[in-house]
This record gives sequence, structure tokens and C-alpha cells, in this order.
Amino acid sequence: MAKQTNTKKTINPWKWAFWLLLLAILVPVIGFYLYIQTASQETASLSEPVTTEEASDETITAEANLSTISFNRLVSAVIGGEDVPYQLTVDDEVSFAGLIDALGTEVAYTMQGHPSVMEDGNIAIDVTNIELAGLQLPTSTVLAIFQLTLPTDLPLQVLSGEEQIIIRLDQVSEDMDFAIRASDIDLANDEINILLDVPLTYIEEQIGTEAEGNQ
Repeated sequence: MAKQTNTKKTINPWKWAFWLLLLAILVPVIGFYLYIQTASQETASLSEPVTTEEASDETITAEANLSTISFNRLVSAVIGGEDVPYQLTVDDEVSFAGLIDALGTEVAYTMQGHPSVMEDGNIAIDVTNIELAGLQLPTSTVLAIFQLTLPTDLPLQVLSGEEQIIIRLDQVSEDMDFAIRASDIDLANDEINILLDVPLTYIEEQIGTEAEGNQ
């Protein structure tokens, strides 16, 4: 198994798509913060100023309520794209389809799983069904083969023994200026909640950039 390094990696094209999608989610958060800042200026003289050092440690947690369609876009941006060896779809389940090398033969497969939220905010996909053309293999074996086909920098972890696939949002967050984590996923009722932990300094930078662009 290849060793992970802590070196900052260049964001891949699929991560740029994810970045743009999250920035769209962040726009209301920045607007809300700007409104609060404007309103608070009227009473600023009644409170002690916050130092820059204190402000740099603060984060704002925003909740994004996504539809299944938006969640499909989010998941596709995180673990989809042209560089992965499968096709990905999200409807009432998360589905993968592609080819794997099983026993020296390329075999078409389809795999479905039910997503749920882990304690650390990552997304666990409990594999509920795997179909291999003409082959009968244990789910754990198919997942172990599937893992070998994945790009090493993909934020996807396969736990073949537990028959789970983990979408590593914490790994994605390492390449962002803010953290993303799942809060609740209920595809059947079209309810998905994602939390964004945004540093106060990042929001201030975005407001400053927006103000400069409007001058």
C-alpha cells in the first residue's frame, strides 16, 4: 500500500468542480455574515474590540440543505469525473458501474449502496448489492478488487471486510479553505444536510474580494 504524505497536492480537475459547487453554497453564508457585520457596527462602541488573533480562530458553521439532485452533483464532484474507472449515479442509492479484472478476465459489474453519516462527518456507503456478469464472488472479494482500480488520490476508502465504501470528506477538506462534513442523509425523503465549517478570516477575504470587484 502506498504511503500517504502530508505534502499539499495540486487540486485535480474533479476537485475544482467540487470547489465551485461549494462556493455556490457559501454565497448565502457570506451574505448573511455581511448583513450581521453591518448591523453590528451600530453597537460596536458598546462592546470591546476583538483582536485579530482571536478572530483568526473563529469559524462559522453553515448548514446546506441539499436535494437528491444537488447531492448527486456533490458526490459526483468528489468521487466522480472522467478519471475514475466507473460511472457514478445517485438516486435512492449510490451506484457504481464499470469493469474490473476478476480472475484474469475483465468483467462488467454494477454495485449499489446505501449512504449514511459517520460520527466524523464522512459518508459511509453500505454495499447492498453487487452484480458480476457470469461470476459469483463474495462481496468482500469484489470490493478488494474494486479498491485496486481506484486512483491513489481519490478520497474514497474501501473497507472490504465491513462491505463499506467511505467518501472521505475530511480528506477533501484538506485541499479546501474550509471543512465540509455530512450531518444527515435520507435519500428516500430527499433530505441531505451538509455542514460547512468556514474560518471567519476566509469569509472576510471573500467579502473584501467581492468589494474590490464592485469598485
